[in-house]
Amino acid sequence: MTGLLIENTLLKQAEVSVERGIPPAQRDNYLKIVVAGMKYALDKGPGGVLASLKDSKDPLSDSVRGAIGIVGALRRGAKGTMPVAAMVPAAMTLLLHALDFAEKMKLLTITTVELNKATQLFSETIMPLLQVSKAKLDESVGQVHDILRDPEKMAQYKGQQNGAAKLG
Repeated sequence: MTGLLIENTLLKQAEVSVERGIPPAQRDNYLKIVVAGMKYALDKGPGGVLASLKDSKDPLSDSVRGAIGIVGALRRGAKGTMPVAAMVPAAMTLLLHALDFAEKMKLLTITTVELNKATQLFSETIMPLLQVSKAKLDESVGQVHDILRDPEKMAQYKGQQNGAAKLG
């Protein structure tokens, strides 16, 4: 997906980071979950899950809970056959798209602070559902934060986006 629909540069960078961490054997599963999740989120148009953010009092938390809830619903529909190695990054990607949508709707402004809060809440919410230990949770959150705070990686990413924009 790599930022095709996301406009916020920080969220695009986060999506690239998520996708780099997906095991190659799970890439197709990840894409299937993201596409199904986007369809689920957009289903029912203005009465759908994504559109419901417009009435949210806490769009950041509701984006986190919505992304995890969508993937949970898809997993239940898949009767438990959804691999966790694809499911968690897909849920994070859906979160990033929800945050971008919320920003486009002027419900919030995404900066590093908000993205860190969303990432932390995402981890705190999804990991216990998957019975992941606190140590593994802390390690994962630390890796994401390190990537987002690296000015060289941010500059490299912006360069890649500018080059892609010139080609397209």
